[in-house]
Amino acid sequence: MFYGTTLRVYDPGRDAWHILWIDPVMQFYPRQIGRGRGGDIVQVGAGDDDAMLRWSFREITGDAFTWRAERSLDGGETWALQAEFRAVRSAG
Repeated sequence: MFYGTTLRVYDPGRDAWHILWIDPVMQFYPRQIGRGRGGDIVQVGAGDDDAMLRWSFREITGDAFTWRAERSLDGGETWALQAEFRAVRSAG
């Protein structure tokens, strides 16, 4: 289970979002840069152990999306899937 919140601040000079995930339970505070990539949103940054993190939001519709969390130990050459969730909006 994850506990936390996200702070996102848009940077018009970079045309990107600065993102900070805050998980006080696990003491995990990764920073990422997020951009649109085609119809997806991709956030890339580093965790506390300097491994690269990539969080992507795919298959985005008005009612659903898929979120993938991946990690790379080789500078982004290869990625290992850590988690994948399908989010669907519940009916009112």
